[in-house]
Amino acid sequence: MESISGIKRREEEKRDRCWDPLQRWRVVQDTITWAERQLTEPRNDPAHQLAAQRKKLARLGG
Repeated sequence: MESISGIKRREEEKRDRCWDPLQRWRVVQDTITWAERQLTEPRNDPAHQLAAQRKKLARLGG
């Protein structure tokens, strides 16, 4: 009987053979873009980061 890790590896290899590398890259980028759009606040916005820092400092009493 084949181990679970062997089955998993074989299935991942089979999945990888079905993807064109360029198509896979586009899907990954589209997924990241979609996920970032789901955020209520921008994650890398400097103004947002400063506001979050102020909130954390206020909770800590600093």
